[in-house]
Amino acid sequence: MQGLLRETLMERSRLEHSSPSSLPKGALRLKHAKLQPTFAAMKALAWAAASLLVLCTGCGRNKGGITPTTGPITESAYASGVVKARGQYQVYTSATGPVTEWLVHKGDTVKAGTALMRIDDRSSLAGQRSSAAQLQLLQRNAAEDGPVLVPLRQAVQLARDKYALDSTNYARQQALWAQQIGSRNDLEQRQLAFSNSRTAWVQARKNLDQVRAQLHTELDVAANNAAISTAGQDDRTPRSLIAGVVYDLLVEPGEMASPQKPVAIVGSATNLYIELAVDEKDIPQLQPGQRVFLALEAYDSVFTARVSRIVPIMDPRTRTFTVEAEFATRPAKLFPNSTAEANIELRHKDHALTIPADYLVDDGHVRTGKDRLTAVTTGLKDLQRVEITGGIDSTTTLYKP
Repeated sequence: MQGLLRETLMERSRLEHSSPSSLPKGALRLKHAKLQPTFAAMKALAWAAASLLVLCTGCGRNKGGITPTTGPITESAYASGVVKARGQYQVYTSATGPVTEWLVHKGDTVKAGTALMRIDDRSSLAGQRSSAAQLQLLQRNAAEDGPVLVPLRQAVQLARDKYALDSTNYARQQALWAQQIGSRNDLEQRQLAFSNSRTAWVQARKNLDQVRAQLHTELDVAANNAAISTAGQDDRTPRSLIAGVVYDLLVEPGEMASPQKPVAIVGSATNLYIELAVDEKDIPQLQPGQRVFLALEAYDSVFTARVSRIVPIMDPRTRTFTVEAEFATRPAKLFPNSTAEANIELRHKDHALTIPADYLVDDGHVRTGKDRLTAVTTGLKDLQRVEITGGIDSTTTLYKP
């Protein structure tokens, strides 16, 4: 059944290439599950039979044989796929905890940065308050007029004043000693006091600089801790990275959110495209700009698209390549993850000399007599017909092998 439906599509694409939108959905759709004898299936079989009848009557007949006919032929590659929203991604949270509430609903339009949900933040809120309090304390202590630096600055000033006084006294004592006034012991006492006050002043300044530097370092650490705590709080309120639509919410309030599983799906509200899986044997013939005929599960019409991007790496599990296509015609309502089946138009000719595919022998000969095989060269192929580019002409009588 699947092969018959697929062949029907290829033949109808050949016969009605100029109006692809008129193709019936049944001619394009390939069911992945086992088909049941439904009305739709019976209709598809009826259309297939009619198409085969057209093929048979379209070939010239001559005493039990046929002659090649001239007409359009399209070579296509089959692909299955899904509708995707541009920028569609799964939202993960870096925090672990129970979901307390959703701030959006399925289908809501959101802006970049919109908060989506809240995760239980009682422990992180306490840590954030502690970090904020520590930061505030260190900001006050590190201030030049704060309770830590003011006493140290005062000590420096006192040491400097004492040093200035002892320096003056020592200079006076030296002048007196030069005039033979006073004792040497007085001079040495003044010199010792001068040296001690200078050392005390230098040490006071050093203490002030060390404490100031330590407070600034601790302030930087506290600021970083506060930033990390705030970031942790943000992790408990995941936000949308793009402007778009909330397509799905994957956890319920009260359930546990963790970095191992997504919590929501967000994507573009209007920019939708089709993502196709193309067999590796067909990928060398694909290029951007090629036309794509699409059948969507939810609609009975055929839509068109254009190949926009070919991802240059094969999925080793499915042996397929990912191909993106932008809609040329699309339904009024379109939803991500809708399934689709497609034929990608590789080549097309409006006037080609063709024969039925089952008249070709070993891909390079046709039977032109009872026991005579004639070599031919072929061009485009679909599941029903083959283009003949050399070896025979439209007057040659052919016999089915």
